[in-house]
Amino acid sequence: MGLVDVGDGKKVVIARIEGGRNARKKLMDLGLIPGVQVTIIRKAGPSPMLVSVMGRQVMIGHGMAQKVFVR
Repeated sequence: MGLVDVGDGKKVVIARIEGGRNARKKLMDLGLIPGVQVTIIRKAGPSPMLVSVMGRQVMIGHGMAQKVFVR
């Protein structure tokens, strides 16, 4: 399941990140690393989503969030 498919308030674990090297690096720099738990704070359609990861809040654009797969 993709990160964009998860509803507000849900907690998930990152399974994998797809996309090019630069996209994967940017996401990993934000703390989105396979095995890490993420909480969805706010998701509003194709707008950027706000997530909590490793104790901090991060905004992720819809396109980048589509590259993150969770379980």
